[in-house]
Amino acid sequence: MTRPGGGAGRWARWRPHRLAVLTAAAVLVLTAVLTVATWQTNRHSNKVLLQRQVAQAAAVLSTQVAVVQTQLADAGQVADATNGSPTAFSRFAAANAGSAGVSYSLWRVADGGVRQLAVQGPAPRLPAGGAAAFLTRVPPTGKLTVAGIVPGGDRLGYALQPAGETAGLVVYVESPLPPGRRITVPRGAAFSGLDFAVYLGDRADPDRLVEATRPTPVPGTTGVTRVPFGDTVLTVVGASPTPLTGGLSAVLPWLVIGVGALVALGGAILVESITRRRAVAERLAETTEQLYHQQQGIAAELQHALLPALPRIDGLQAAARYRAGVDALEIGGDWFDVIEATPGCVVFVVGDVSGRGLPAATTMAGLRFAVRAFVSEGHPIEGVLTRLRGLLDVTADHQFATVLLGELSVPTGRLRLVCAGHFPPLLHADGQVRTLDCPIAPPVGVDTGTPPEPVTVELTSGATLLAFSDGLVERRGEVIDTGLARLAAAVGRGTRPLEETLDRLLDDLTDPGVTDDTVLLGLRWDGASVGTPRIDQVLRAAR
Repeated sequence: MTRPGGGAGRWARWRPHRLAVLTAAAVLVLTAVLTVATWQTNRHSNKVLLQRQVAQAAAVLSTQVAVVQTQLADAGQVADATNGSPTAFSRFAAANAGSAGVSYSLWRVADGGVRQLAVQGPAPRLPAGGAAAFLTRVPPTGKLTVAGIVPGGDRLGYALQPAGETAGLVVYVESPLPPGRRITVPRGAAFSGLDFAVYLGDRADPDRLVEATRPTPVPGTTGVTRVPFGDTVLTVVGASPTPLTGGLSAVLPWLVIGVGALVALGGAILVESITRRRAVAERLAETTEQLYHQQQGIAAELQHALLPALPRIDGLQAAARYRAGVDALEIGGDWFDVIEATPGCVVFVVGDVSGRGLPAATTMAGLRFAVRAFVSEGHPIEGVLTRLRGLLDVTADHQFATVLLGELSVPTGRLRLVCAGHFPPLLHADGQVRTLDCPIAPPVGVDTGTPPEPVTVELTSGATLLAFSDGLVERRGEVIDTGLARLAAAVGRGTRPLEETLDRLLDDLTDPGVTDDTVLLGLRWDGASVGTPRIDQVLRAAR
């Protein structure tokens, strides 16, 4: 027989206590809050890491754009220096085309019409509207003008007219696009875990797709950045098919829900998991930082690629060093060159273009090739410097360049120097170090009506000449005389092989925090090893 009120009594015994209800409710609320917070943190971390990877991919792309701009600028300078010679242009284009299928062509634009002078590679297809419609609107600014994807859909066209060009010479290039606009990133390579698409213009327009790693539009959460490309931009859209913070971070909200009822244990697991996720995020950030520094080296490698190899000359040792500043993503304008003008006569140059970045590098390449062109025409160094002044104007170009030019007769040891705003070289001879007394004219780009004054120095056997840029001697908060004295003291500390001497000077004198690039060129003349000069060498040296 059931006792009256028995059911109510059992319910009274199993009814949860108010504190238990409140505790359970508090645990559920805390679990819900932590779940939302964990989901938001994971989502934010994925987004930040994705944006960093997309930015790194864009940095690599920007260096490729810089290479394209520099190559076209060099081709334009060669065309300008040779007055549009088809042979010289084709030879230069063949050496710099880079890959099969690239079409290089040289055009002359005049009176609203265009004329093709030379073609290297496949025949250009030209943008819609024809050559005249596009090439006549390419300005003489030294900046790329992008034609877009040309008819046929498998080439990207762009053109450049060198800054200050008056002869109407335009370099037009068509680069092949990957088949089907699809590329494959090798497994293990940088950014191999990233799906991305590159579009021409500031929108992700399917008709202007340049290349992609998978069918577009790229699915999932995406990061977007833009890279300047001539008179337009490249839009980079990237996404990661897998969580960048790790698989555990993706399911962490569900884990929080699963362990929410166990306050103590659940709290401990949550804290431990968040700590681990933070460590994972820090390691990923560390890896991303390493990738960033690797990309910094690309600009330095590009700078080294723009600098020449030194010739081998009997009776003369030549060596050079280039060291980039700490801001290695910005290309510098320091350069050097050694040119054998005629047998037994060597012309060398060390220069520094003001500013940094692509404009400085483009100007530097133009001046370096101009020096080679003027020397090949047989001009003396003072004539070369005078002609360089016609290529740069600080008012119009907002740039200037300091230049040191030297001409050495190897058979006789006679050295001639002209200087435009640059440091005079140091001479180490007969156990003494001195700065050569060379009249310093205004830098190239600064208007002056005074012709450069060369100075002549007779070298003794075993003499070492050192030419350098300001990164070797300038320090923030220090007068320049202190840096020059420090260099002279370092040079005077014993005589070593030339290569070892340059390495030692760079290691001893360059500061890890210096932002300027450093160029150091050394020439060691060994008069005893030089045979009797030919009559043309003597005449050249005595000029």
